[in-house]
Amino acid sequence: MMASSLGRSATKVAPHVSMIFVQVISASYIVMSKVILVQGISSTVFLVYQFILATVCMAVPAFVFERNGPPLSKSVLGWIFLLALIGITLTQNLLAACLYYISSTVEAAVLNMIPAFTYIISISSREEKLEINTLWGKGKLFGTLLSVSGALSIMLWKGPAVHLTTTSSLLTTTSLGESVLGLVMLVVGVLGLSTWILLLRPVMKRYPAELSMTAIMFFFATLQTAAVAAITSRKASQWRLKWDLELLNIFFGAIFNSGLSNLLITWCASRKGPIFVASFPPLGLVFTTILEIVCLGDTLRISSVVGSIMIVVGLYIYLWSKVKEEATYLMIDGDDDDITTLLISNHSS
Repeated sequence: MMASSLGRSATKVAPHVSMIFVQVISASYIVMSKVILVQGISSTVFLVYQFILATVCMAVPAFVFERNGPPLSKSVLGWIFLLALIGITLTQNLLAACLYYISSTVEAAVLNMIPAFTYIISISSREEKLEINTLWGKGKLFGTLLSVSGALSIMLWKGPAVHLTTTSSLLTTTSLGESVLGLVMLVVGVLGLSTWILLLRPVMKRYPAELSMTAIMFFFATLQTAAVAAITSRKASQWRLKWDLELLNIFFGAIFNSGLSNLLITWCASRKGPIFVASFPPLGLVFTTILEIVCLGDTLRISSVVGSIMIVVGLYIYLWSKVKEEATYLMIDGDDDDITTLLISNHSS
């Protein structure tokens, strides 16, 4: 009796623990990437090695479980190449390179705007209606505007610094111009990721083999990023791996941040729904902030705190409105809006 009760309790708690663990992985990866990039390592070379390992990690289960999958046409292959270019090559190179100029806490904060950016793009492309006359329409619009305002606060308002530790900072100071450049790269990267999320839906309908498609995307991203790295990193020394945090982060990013995180996210989404999954990324912001302050001795700025709070509150207002919208449409015709099911894809790269 007690064993069955403990089993039921563990089943209820498991999705929450899994999503918290995903956010710990994400925060650790971002902070580790910041550490190795500020040492002068080429971000494109770093990503090439990570994409190679991610391709292998995804190709093995794809071969085992989807060897008899749907046929791969030239048209679908072209779309997968485009998805790799936008969602992995462009996005991940920008998200990595921007860490040269901004803190990992700022990146974690702006990454919480993926649902808002996805909503803006879907409205612009008429994939979704504004519906300003409904409660959920007003909520989604207000939540999006609040999140955008929070991001602008981080970008435009420097704010006083708060020193929480006596640890000397391991981070180099950047000029205002470099900070703006890093923020622009970050926003463009998040826009690219949001566009990729919306493009996933039609491609997955034409080629419903998720493992195989992910492996092919990483393969194309490896070739695309390698072409960029061949131009920007011509010295052989820049391609030489070191047995230090750089190699550890490559394995950590490919196996945990891309592989295990995606597995846990997919499992939690199947059990609890996409809105449950999309509500946890703000925890990643908290973990990233703590790790950066404790491990790197970074200073906390009031502007980042205020802007991050605005982004997180805006995200939850948007998600609450989305729940109301889906519940209403489900009662009307039983047709759930599948745009939110794509919000769970922001860890896949």
